[in-house]
Amino acid sequence: MRLHTLVVSPSASGKGYGKKFVKFYEDYALSHGCPELRMDTNARNAVARGLYKKLGYKEIGIVPTEFNGIPDVQLVLLEKHL
Repeated sequence: MRLHTLVVSPSASGKGYGKKFVKFYEDYALSHGCPELRMDTNARNAVARGLYKKLGYKEIGIVPTEFNGIPDVQLVLLEKHL
């Protein structure tokens, strides 16, 4: 299963919402027969990368792309076997 977008408002940062959203999607994936969850994040998003690492996600690659009209974005590809 693929989680396309996960955004937490900076004003809500540090309250566990990101972790809860990821847990919801992991449970959803498993309940629908999907043994892996994949997502991506901007290489410059150190907070998200740290969270995903703590949650057991592996960085499996970096893809250069244009994202929402922004050139030279480096997307870090992540996955976790559930």
